[in-house]
Amino acid sequence: MSTDNTSTDHKELVLNCLELYGKGDLDAVAPLMRDDYADHGLPFQTSTKAEWIAEARKLPLADLRIDIRRLVAEGDYVTMFSRRWLPGGALDIAVADIFRVQDGLIAERWEVVERIPADAPTNPVAEL
Repeated sequence: MSTDNTSTDHKELVLNCLELYGKGDLDAVAPLMRDDYADHGLPFQTSTKAEWIAEARKLPLADLRIDIRRLVAEGDYVTMFSRRWLPGGALDIAVADIFRVQDGLIAERWEVVERIPADAPTNPVAEL
């Protein structure tokens, strides 16, 4: 089991990555990831950092809003629950991500996505 400082460092790494990702600054995200980064989520499902960046460049990241509801770190894993959407309601989802950190870099990610219906309460994942 890692120390609290390691868990805090892992959380800060993931938060920094997501902040840059949300701004569409993939050049700044790249140094935070291992070259053999594997992504098991949609739409990526990639096995290298270069593949992931190529796929991420296809997304409208500048318009994506990520509202982090919970971030928990234990050992080499950081789990995040968030709500994400594009302006105009084109995308409204609840997401659970699990990031694995190795050697101070993000090594792997898994995600589970649930579409939020238009008539759902405005804060469906607030109490996760």
